[in-house]
Amino acid sequence: MNLVQGVSVRSLYKRSSGHGTFTMDPVRDLLIWAIIQNRRELAEIIWAQAFLTRVWWGELRVDNRLWRVFLCMLAFPLLLTGLVSFREKGLQAAPGLARVRAFFNAPVVIFYLNILSYFSFLCLFAYVLVVDFQPSPSWCEHLIYLWLFSVVCEELRQLLYDPDGCGLRKMALLYFSDFWNKLDIAAILLFIAGLACRLTRALLYAGRIILSLDFIMFCLRLMHIFTISKTLGPKIIIMKRMMKDIFFFLFLLTMWVVSFGVAKQAILVHNESRVDWIFRGVLYQPYLTIFGQIPAYIDSVNFNPDQCSPDGTDPYKPKCPESDASGHQPLFPEWLTVILLCLYLLFTNILLLNLLIAMFNYTFQQVQEHTDQIWKFQRHGLIEEYQGRPPAPPPLILLSHLHLFIKRVVRKIPAKRHKQLKNKLEKNEEADLLLWEMYLKESYLQKQQDQQRQRPEQKVQDISDRVDTMVDLLETDRVKRFGALKQRLASLEEQVAQTARALKWIVKALRDGGLGSGEDIPILGEGWLCSFDSGVCGEQRQPLGLLLGLEEDCHASAKCSRDPPTPHQLDPVGDVQEET
Repeated sequence: MNLVQGVSVRSLYKRSSGHGTFTMDPVRDLLIWAIIQNRRELAEIIWAQAFLTRVWWGELRVDNRLWRVFLCMLAFPLLLTGLVSFREKGLQAAPGLARVRAFFNAPVVIFYLNILSYFSFLCLFAYVLVVDFQPSPSWCEHLIYLWLFSVVCEELRQLLYDPDGCGLRKMALLYFSDFWNKLDIAAILLFIAGLACRLTRALLYAGRIILSLDFIMFCLRLMHIFTISKTLGPKIIIMKRMMKDIFFFLFLLTMWVVSFGVAKQAILVHNESRVDWIFRGVLYQPYLTIFGQIPAYIDSVNFNPDQCSPDGTDPYKPKCPESDASGHQPLFPEWLTVILLCLYLLFTNILLLNLLIAMFNYTFQQVQEHTDQIWKFQRHGLIEEYQGRPPAPPPLILLSHLHLFIKRVVRKIPAKRHKQLKNKLEKNEEADLLLWEMYLKESYLQKQQDQQRQRPEQKVQDISDRVDTMVDLLETDRVKRFGALKQRLASLEEQVAQTARALKWIVKALRDGGLGSGEDIPILGEGWLCSFDSGVCGEQRQPLGLLLGLEEDCHASAKCSRDPPTPHQLDPVGDVQEET
């Protein structure tokens, strides 16, 4: 594949030229680049789907159109015209026999040949059952026997095919673990039972009935081909799980059907001794009532003595319900039977059927969420099955079985698994697989953590933690800012005190030198002049007037204020202007 999701191999080499881990395999190179670039989705596509697609197409190119493949399947000489292309250029120019062999060994060709063969088998089987079922088997019926014999041989080959030496017991457990193999075995055993009855003249009709039922099982086996489809494949899984839901539902339904059927039969009919009519009255009629077929004798409206047998001797008529001596008027309590019927329909049609629909809906949603993963697993199993299957379809597959018998039993050549689909890995391959598993594990854990963060409860918890952190940060910042402010105020007070002492020394020096003025000192404000507070609790400083040597301005009766001076107190010029 040259392109995967629009990314070319050449561009990948250019972008990752610094890495020296690239090889000559484009798929492996794309995988290595996807791991390096952390492209998980691209890595998954390359690792699984691109590899499986290459195995599925065998030696053919994956861009071949299916209509070309079908034409070459129906007329293989068209391979000589180059209608389909091969991956290897040497094979494209090889002789015709090599191209024919490479074409019919491709799993995709083997798959579609088996589908055509199986459809032909079903058509022939239906023709024999409906049109050509004679007392003596016709040639069409003999062809069906040969066809089924080839299918039995293929199932035995799958059971005994053991290239890894696991042993017959383990291979049998592995074989019967597949649902489709169980269905094949059941269909084959039922066909053998029908054939045994069919070859016995006295049991000819019973054999036809058994073979008719066996035809249904073979038709159900046809669903296996839908596993290759990404749309229809997961729907088969949904149907399987819904069948389990139905079985659990039947336990509840049987309780209501039997309880209503027994009560109705006991109230309406006295001592019915015919087993077939007991079964009809107890199970069959209550079951049909769920789908709208109301019993005829549930009340006296539809009572008709001509349609029933008074003593129960007529095998084709039910026994008449309880009635009077004339046999024209019923005696059973109509109000009771009508109430029972209403309650029965209420619980079965409304409650139980809606419960079944809800169970189906839950199963569908549960599988639909993993549709892609289910389809990938189904596709892998189908490719592995047809990759090791003989190229010829039934009944021509008998030639392949004969060749295989000579090769394994006569010539003693051991079986070998295809090199691309093997269970045992080499040391370097196992190391690469471990590295890949570690990468997937880390990706899975990261995805789980992301999903955990996206939960509403986790989001609320994260927001609460962030709010608590912000509150702590704001509280710490407030405390730090308040402490810094206190330090700045203390430093400012210390500087003011030093300035006051310096002014006191200057005033004293000027007075001692005879430079003092005769005018009074301007009043700066009584409270501010007489009081000085450091702002620190418990620490008192001397008034500013005392520091300046103005003891007379700070008389004992003045009350020093702790409040800072107002602008009016600090503006003596404004006071003089107001007085004038």
